[in-house]
Amino acid sequence: MTITLPVFHHPVRSHARVGMPFPPDGRERVQQTTQAPWSGLGLLSATMPDGEVLESTGFAIAPQYVVTAAHAVFDRDHGGRAVAVTFEAGRDATRTPFGVAKATAWTYPGQYPSGGRPYDYCLVRLTTALPSSVTLYRLTAASDADLTAGTWQVAGYPDDKAPENSLWYDSGKLLSPPGTRILSYRISTSGGESGAPVSPYLEERSPAAVGIHAGVAADKKANEAVRLTREVIQEIESWK
Repeated sequence: MTITLPVFHHPVRSHARVGMPFPPDGRERVQQTTQAPWSGLGLLSATMPDGEVLESTGFAIAPQYVVTAAHAVFDRDHGGRAVAVTFEAGRDATRTPFGVAKATAWTYPGQYPSGGRPYDYCLVRLTTALPSSVTLYRLTAASDADLTAGTWQVAGYPDDKAPENSLWYDSGKLLSPPGTRILSYRISTSGGESGAPVSPYLEERSPAAVGIHAGVAADKKANEAVRLTREVIQEIESWK
């Protein structure tokens, strides 16, 4: 008699382009994911045409809308565009305090992926509204002066921390001068944090998002985010 064992697919989060930690790795685990500003962050899972599941980070900007990276829902190595997407706000290891929200649409620029990193952003529309207690982030076109002066954090779901699907953050300054379309920083990240907001350090009420974490720089000396310019924000808002 032949016994067929089940095949388990481990979610994919380890992509070379999604970020890296820098010594000393100062990432800390978020203990209260249902509190501001953390509740607006969540685990985003995209089922790809080949059946693989890609996991990343997203952040809520309205009760039915979440922003993430375009490569979180599109990957040529796994068949192209995702066939299903879910968002779990405030995910904390095995806990899903706000449930699992299914998405009905995910939109990214027509220039992605051929246009590269400056177009690596995406808006996800959920089937139902998130609870009112979930923190909403403000898409903000910050000035060069504000970007240079501020202390910023990146929080998401890294693949190199335990327990799995726990929320972690690190903070620091941006590298100067800020790029016109890309922000650079030596804030530690790893696979699974794609799509996380670059936001003011520990800002709780109506936190701003000035960038969308996209990956590691080509020279591997910094991590990078798509800068939220007025043009990028207008495009994202037009997709609602």
